[in-house]
Amino acid sequence: MFKKIAVILTLLCLWSSSAQFEWTPAKVILKTGESFRGLVKFPKHLSGIITIGSSKFKFKKNRKSKVRKLGHDTVYEVIFGDEDFTTVHFKYVPVSKNRFILMEEIIYGRVSLFARTVLTTYTERSPFGSEFDRTIYYDDIDYYFKRDTEDIATHINNVPTNAIFRRVAKKYFADCEKIVGYLEDELYKLKDLIELVEDYNLLCD
Repeated sequence: MFKKIAVILTLLCLWSSSAQFEWTPAKVILKTGESFRGLVKFPKHLSGIITIGSSKFKFKKNRKSKVRKLGHDTVYEVIFGDEDFTTVHFKYVPVSKNRFILMEEIIYGRVSLFARTVLTTYTERSPFGSEFDRTIYYDDIDYYFKRDTEDIATHINNVPTNAIFRRVAKKYFADCEKIVGYLEDELYKLKDLIELVEDYNLLCD
């Protein structure tokens, strides 16, 4: 009983604080075309859970400014980095009919690849009984595919083996014979996800 209560309280604390990242300089571009710079702070969600937790992020002009929340209804994208060098773009991605989550745009193309950092857990079993088990929290990456013609992005994680990953990928990329052939020849593993999407956009009309 004590273990269950402790886990519930831990989860409530995580959600109430949103397990957010630190304040980071960024440029925010609104859907109206207006843009402004300041500090942003993103929420972090538990892996596999897309319906709980705020999808809005916090923004303030400077460290002493008032904080306000921004979300999908007004924001087009958030850009980190120096525009003259490397930049990282975050956009709101539809993950269900009425739910949009802010994710990094890894690849833009016929199929776009998005990623988000999530909080993942696993249970460390104790040899002294389940009441001594520990729940461990760590950061992981969730990946999503999305075509411009699709209303909802496809979650590509939660595949335990490379064989299952290739089966899922063959179904998603079934319109490209070359990619399907490469998958059947086992040229791609889950770790080759970015290369797979890049090859699809390059080789498939």
